[in-house]
Amino acid sequence: MEVGLQSAQSRDLFHLDPRTKLAILITVGIIMMSGKFTGPEYILRLICALIPFLLLLSIKSFRAACVYVLLMYSMVLCEGLIIPHTKGMINLMIMIICGVISRFGPGYLCGWYVVRSTSVSEFITSMERMHFPNVITIPMSVMFRYFPTLKEDYLSIHDAMKMREIGKKIKNPFTYIEYILVPIMMSTVRIANDLSAASLTKGLGVNRIRTHICKIGLRFIDYFMIISMVVMLIIFYVY
Repeated sequence: MEVGLQSAQSRDLFHLDPRTKLAILITVGIIMMSGKFTGPEYILRLICALIPFLLLLSIKSFRAACVYVLLMYSMVLCEGLIIPHTKGMINLMIMIICGVISRFGPGYLCGWYVVRSTSVSEFITSMERMHFPNVITIPMSVMFRYFPTLKEDYLSIHDAMKMREIGKKIKNPFTYIEYILVPIMMSTVRIANDLSAASLTKGLGVNRIRTHICKIGLRFIDYFMIISMVVMLIIFYVY
């Protein structure tokens, strides 16, 4: 069983090419991080805030999509309607809370969508078709599989602590963190070495054309999304 990235064809309601997903991730990240609260940039931010909601629906994460859209649009509306009419400490607190959630939330969820809906083979194939060098492709493929594997190790450590009833006896939170942090640090080194070795074993470091079983390609929905992202970036930088 493949750990980390999963097959998009078995999970997506509409299958996007990995290159399209990267274009969406970059565009949403740029606009949400740098956009203003007024004018065309504010409208672009509203559109970008809607994109992760649609992506979550496409992988059937309905609960996460509903929570996200309610939280995100509350923050974005607060930025446009409440912040301009408040002053002092209240203005600062609202700006910090809304800014952190609205600017980092969509980009984070787009990245999470890419990890959940793209297999390692699809990702590597798309990177090779864009002629990215192996010094970029191999670390990114290892990174994409690293975090899901680390999450599984954390859950295993937490279950082991429950079996030994360690968590119930520890009242000091710093001691509890130590019981979690030390095994996680040991797992971090092991996971990085194992994934690097697995990548090299599969021939990712060979400077030859590799064959791929997975099939990827740009379709109408991919062209539409890529063109839309390019137009949004042009509008963002022009206005």
